[in-house]
Amino acid sequence: MSTLFSLLLKYLIGLVGISLVVLVHETGHLVVAKICGIGIEVFSVGFGPKIVGWQVAETELRLSLVPVGGYCRLKGSEDLSRALRYKNRYFTHTEHGSYFAAHPAERAATYLGGVTFNVLFAILLYALLAALPFTVVSTTARVATTNSYESLFGANESPAWAAGMRDGDLIIALSGQPVADWEELEALLASSEGRESFTVLRDGKEHSYLVEAERREDGSYRWGLAVMQEAVVGSVRPSSHEERAGLLRGDRIISVDGFGVENHLDLLSHLPTSGEAVTLTVERDGTEKEIVFVPERDDTGKSAYRFSLQSATRPGTPKRFSVLRGIRQSLHIADLTVDSLSSLTKSHGSELHSSVTGMNRSALLIGDIASLGFEQNPISGIHALLYLMGVVSISLAIINIFPLPAFDGGQVMMALFEWVTGRQIKPRAYLAMQVVGVVMMLLFFGFLSVSNFKYMLALRR
Repeated sequence: MSTLFSLLLKYLIGLVGISLVVLVHETGHLVVAKICGIGIEVFSVGFGPKIVGWQVAETELRLSLVPVGGYCRLKGSEDLSRALRYKNRYFTHTEHGSYFAAHPAERAATYLGGVTFNVLFAILLYALLAALPFTVVSTTARVATTNSYESLFGANESPAWAAGMRDGDLIIALSGQPVADWEELEALLASSEGRESFTVLRDGKEHSYLVEAERREDGSYRWGLAVMQEAVVGSVRPSSHEERAGLLRGDRIISVDGFGVENHLDLLSHLPTSGEAVTLTVERDGTEKEIVFVPERDDTGKSAYRFSLQSATRPGTPKRFSVLRGIRQSLHIADLTVDSLSSLTKSHGSELHSSVTGMNRSALLIGDIASLGFEQNPISGIHALLYLMGVVSISLAIINIFPLPAFDGGQVMMALFEWVTGRQIKPRAYLAMQVVGVVMMLLFFGFLSVSNFKYMLALRR
């Protein structure tokens, strides 16, 4: 698979996800407008020139050239043009079904329809996700003591090693409770009070060790244990340097630049981080092969490896479909989104670059994360894509309630002003606020472009 094709595929996956969320938003406007008696002139899938259209009653359903999202054009453009052309101070002689003939409450509801549909869509996605089949990582609880890998964990003494545990021990029970895998052990240790009896298998015999954990400043405990995994390649990113060099899924890595590898901790200890060439010796079908490549680099110039190791999995237990669970997850995502937006006021340079992104980069990020899931299995890919679509849907809802003219929140504020004061907004003022909103959006994205450009220049120095 070529680099260009891989990039286009990721972009397409992300773009489809974002477009579906935008179409849900626009469908919200359409449905509520119809309920309120406001006409819809055009409902378009995509932007730009029309490719084909179908007239359904008074609404033209349109497929447009640029396949990104879509839009819903409310009836009333002729009323605005007429009022501006004749310099009317108010909207008079409006058409039947015009947006400007509707009651302010109906106008506010129409623009809130998009936000409401986005929230309902996210709730539905998260309720559905919990009920879908899924797999969970289930790593064998074979451990190493952290003092054996100072380059990874520092020079602190391991409480488990001090109690007698050794590299390669297989933990089968914790204080009498059977342990199925490393993930279960981690969950048990997270609720521990710092003193546990570990039952391990070593050379076919059971041993028990009472370990007194080291208490950290935050109140948690350090046991000095790390899981040991086999260094078997689980996936290789398409079009990566590793794939071009010949690394394959299922390869067992037995050395890095001449250093022996028996587990993934050995691998992590010896993989260089400064971007220089790497020689992996792998065992494949009973024969040894050398894989030589120069890894890609991240934004800081350090090595970025594009392969992952094989992980054991087991089927998870799906929960029943629950709207309440969907609501809780959506509220959690909304809370994280608001926190991220509030942090933008304090962001500068690289922080702003990493916190804010546009449509193109968002599509690539979503496509990249979903692709990682699909590389593992289809179920993981679907879970990743639906989860991220929920995030985008919540984010779009929150952004659109901002009381700025270019957003739905601005339209709602104007409608509420008319409703409360009983005074109609003048056509020129309405147009001026729309222009101001568009200019603000252009300035905002221009600012982001300059910020990103300066950030990239700083990285090259």
